[in-house]
Amino acid sequence: MNRDFVSIRALSLPRRMVLQGMASLIGCATTSSAFAAAKSCKLTERDIIGPYYRFGAPFQTKLAGPNEPGERLIISGKVLSSDCRTRLPNTLIEIWQANKAGQYDTDKPGDFTERVDFHLRGMMLTDQQGNYEVETIMPGRYPVPPNLPGLEKYAGLTRPAHIHFRVSESLHVPLTTQLYFKDDPYIAKDPWARRKPSMAIKLRQDGQFMRGEFDVVLARGF
Repeated sequence: MNRDFVSIRALSLPRRMVLQGMASLIGCATTSSAFAAAKSCKLTERDIIGPYYRFGAPFQTKLAGPNEPGERLIISGKVLSSDCRTRLPNTLIEIWQANKAGQYDTDKPGDFTERVDFHLRGMMLTDQQGNYEVETIMPGRYPVPPNLPGLEKYAGLTRPAHIHFRVSESLHVPLTTQLYFKDDPYIAKDPWARRKPSMAIKLRQDGQFMRGEFDVVLARGF
């Protein structure tokens, strides 16, 4: 056998082994990163729907008109699948809340078909990148009314400021939740908000608006 051929082969073999080893290390690092990301990814926590949900709100991203009393608020974010990376376009988001005085547009809890004008309610679809943005006002706090079915023991309890969300996408499990705000002193005693610190977002002043970001992560439906 040609000595030069043996020498070349002897030199090239370690090089291939080195390259294979490097590829394995890169693959392990990539796998580890993906595993770490998946491990840190958490589904958005659920919350009660509350007594004042009404179906059929108009499609609009501005819930509050220009004359609506209250501090102006913009909430924006994206809707993601359970891997926390895949964005979900055309996802339906329903949003409703109380006004500055802590009052909803209905005094009939659980009456989904009441024929009154919708106020501080809206539906919207995420864009092709899974983004949404809603303009509204800071909701007021209010005491839980007496004699609400299933909530009688909480009558008189002042709820922290919150906004209701229902998020639906065809391949994912629908989500109902409530968004809260950091540093609200009523969170600590609220039986729902105090268990979900991840659902309280921080707000920042931006000109005439307060702004906050709220991303939603949905569970796959299969």
